[in-house]
Amino acid sequence: MLRTLLLIFGFAGGWFCPWLAALKPLMAVFLAYMLTVVFLRIRVSKETLTLRHWYVLAANMALPLALWKGMLLCGVPERFAQAAFFTAVTPTAAAAPVIINLLGGSISFATVGFLLSTLCMSAALPFLIPPVLHRPVWGALPDVLTSGSLSLWESCTTFLGWLGEQPAGLILMRVFFVTLLPMALAVILRRKFGERARQWGNRLTASTLYVWVGLVAIIAASASQSLEAQAALYPRSDVLWVIVIDILLCIGMFALGALFGMPKHLRECSQLLGQKNTSYTTYLAFACDAPFAALGPAFYVFFHNTWNGLQLIFHKEKPKHEA
Repeated sequence: MLRTLLLIFGFAGGWFCPWLAALKPLMAVFLAYMLTVVFLRIRVSKETLTLRHWYVLAANMALPLALWKGMLLCGVPERFAQAAFFTAVTPTAAAAPVIINLLGGSISFATVGFLLSTLCMSAALPFLIPPVLHRPVWGALPDVLTSGSLSLWESCTTFLGWLGEQPAGLILMRVFFVTLLPMALAVILRRKFGERARQWGNRLTASTLYVWVGLVAIIAASASQSLEAQAALYPRSDVLWVIVIDILLCIGMFALGALFGMPKHLRECSQLLGQKNTSYTTYLAFACDAPFAALGPAFYVFFHNTWNGLQLIFHKEKPKHEA
């Protein structure tokens, strides 16, 4: 209940205080902190990957592109297709193993799925996003890099400068900061301090709730500010269409995941495909100058949390019903 109330408070506060969008640079820092804490405390079992994990991952990669292309072929305005893409392409949320544990499922199965989704989707996003935004993945390398006239240091700095100007390179660097760097830091701390590092992660877990609420407030403020700035281009009714798209995506993702997981891992696969790290792709959408598309994952957070809340309620009531 507290989580839900704080979510509503954070989103409403950000929406009605668009000046909070000035804190947008903190989004990457908040995300990196939250994932560092998750990676510190998470335990991966020796359970091997199953075909079900790969089915979920394949769906997470293929469906967003199919949705985007299919909506365009059906004549849907491209801004809605892009919003659907950014929502569907979002990797699994860090909280998925926690929810699975509360639902009585296999936390080790969910943990393996979360890590696979985070790593593989992070590697794929720099190549999936640019075509959707009609930008080249990579431009041609500067001639000076192939001429052999530069020193090693000059070659490195020139290459990094070129990389930062490429759509895929820009996304890759942002993905590295918010996902791969926290994972590397957690691995180093776990190797050096062992069980103590995991205990630090457990102690810091409570703080991530408040960091998450702050992140939601900044996302809502940024969305509100962007919508206000684009009011002349897009009617406010467009927000309602994004909400409808998100509801349909939420139902479809959880249902498809359950289909992949039948019969043994129905809940786990449903959660892995349906519960999404929406802050991640919202941040990337803003970073790619696609503020309308950011509304998709920004609103999706309400629907997957609502479904999870209902699952937890029914899961708790089930033993009483059987009695």
